[in-house]
Amino acid sequence: MLAAVVFLASGLSGGAGGSAAITRRGIVGAIGGMGVTSAFAPAARAGLLGPFPGTPPDDLGIRTDGSLKGCGPSPNCWSTSGDPKHKVAPFEYTKSTSTAKADLLAVLKAYPQAGIKTKDGGIIDGGGNKLLIPPPNSDGNYYYAQFTSKKFGFVDDVEFNVGGGKVAIRSASRQGDSDLGVNAARLSYIAQQLAAKGGWKTELGI
Repeated sequence: MLAAVVFLASGLSGGAGGSAAITRRGIVGAIGGMGVTSAFAPAARAGLLGPFPGTPPDDLGIRTDGSLKGCGPSPNCWSTSGDPKHKVAPFEYTKSTSTAKADLLAVLKAYPQAGIKTKDGGIIDGGGNKLLIPPPNSDGNYYYAQFTSKKFGFVDDVEFNVGGGKVAIRSASRQGDSDLGVNAARLSYIAQQLAAKGGWKTELGI
């Protein structure tokens, strides 16, 4: 069993001396293709197939114009900044900024640590989440959180900047290409929770 795990991990990372990135699609596809998903479940729970948190980005935060970072070419990112292919509409609010911030903070703090169920019945973010302290230059309007997948420990970085009746948004995976729809599902859940509080327009357009 251990030998099979080592073989799989080696193949997903490019083999000996390889440099290919480990991805959600790569791991799930490899395990599924081998027809041994149930056999690898104990190894995943034991951490033998992860975690794979990736390298924390060093270029997040608020830009000089109040926007957030855009997205690269991979489809595992959504942002209110950048090219149309990865762009989402900002959340909008018709209440005071302080109340809007309180709403957003409440939704982020209440995000289930056990993850949320998607439309197809799957669970995302089952590895938990944490809301980090905003940087000193945020004026208290910037929120940054990390969300982790359960089986393999992939980490996604999520940012919000509140002000002027709008909330800039960015949700992106650190590694790989496809995120299997995780970032879109997460933002949609947060949008629904904010809309339920009233005074919000949260149509992301994804």
